[in-house]
Amino acid sequence: MVLTGGRGFLGGHVRAALAGRGVVLLGRRRPEVLAAYERWASVDLAAGALVTHHLKALDAPAGTALCHLAHNFGDPEQAVTMSLNLLSAVNACPQITRMVLISTVSVYGPRHRGLVEETTACRPRSAYARAKLAAEQPWLTELRADCELVVLRMGSVISAQRPTSYQPIFDALRRPVRAAALGSLRRGTPVSYVTAGNAAAAVRFALDTPLVARRAVFNVVDDLGRAGAALARANVDYAAMQDAVRRLAGLPALWRLPLPTAAVDGAALVIGRPRPGQWYSSAALRAAGFAAPRALADEIAQIVDGQFPDRARAGGIGAGGEADIASGGGAPCGC
Repeated sequence: MVLTGGRGFLGGHVRAALAGRGVVLLGRRRPEVLAAYERWASVDLAAGALVTHHLKALDAPAGTALCHLAHNFGDPEQAVTMSLNLLSAVNACPQITRMVLISTVSVYGPRHRGLVEETTACRPRSAYARAKLAAEQPWLTELRADCELVVLRMGSVISAQRPTSYQPIFDALRRPVRAAALGSLRRGTPVSYVTAGNAAAAVRFALDTPLVARRAVFNVVDDLGRAGAALARANVDYAAMQDAVRRLAGLPALWRLPLPTAAVDGAALVIGRPRPGQWYSSAALRAAGFAAPRALADEIAQIVDGQFPDRARAGGIGAGGEADIASGGGAPCGC
């Protein structure tokens, strides 16, 4: 296995998911810790033709798989350049026969309503989403025919160990005024969480699993297939997610401004957020055989417990991953 972006948040989880397997980490800086089964190769993905030289120098065996996680958030144009340089390098290295590219559901843009599947038109709005789509498209059209490709469009990756990944939950628990305002403006808009463990498991699945077709695109978002029904609804409704976590913490429901749907819809379009009623399907990934190892309900409960370690949760997590909470009123996720 070859991995770019292994020093990042998701990269750390992917490395854990690949524990015990030979993994080469590509990057400009050496990771602080390398496992016995890992080695590091100094590669600057922005270095043009040198990327091809360095990838060939790895002397990887036939049947090597490569996962591209690295992304330059501060420079979207360079992020695209890095991806294109890697594409040229992979095309010149026939021993690499499986490619996994990490993208985002943000490539679909905020203007859809209802279920968003892999065949839904991409109309990205933010610079980040536009860069991700610009990085995706050449792989789908220009990668050599004998190399398989899986594109994983990730939702918002969340981990109880990384507070910055669950800001809306923190707001709901600790900043009720801010949370009430945001819940009023974003009522009915999707949260689209996927736990970091599930995201990493999806990467491992994409690296290992035989494909029906040589080109595959999958959305990766936790949904009704693994989360309890109430939390699954909450994952497609910002306000419902707030209600769910406050109920788990034994806190009263937030008061919200009774804004008309048209006002919420307009606010979403102005700030570039998904519209009310838009949510993402991971049905294709499940149909391919993927089973998420951790319920979203369990990750949310762990976050709540971490914020209130001395308080017993009002709602328990049942054997099926179902949180004992009332429905937040979000659109049912039938994906």
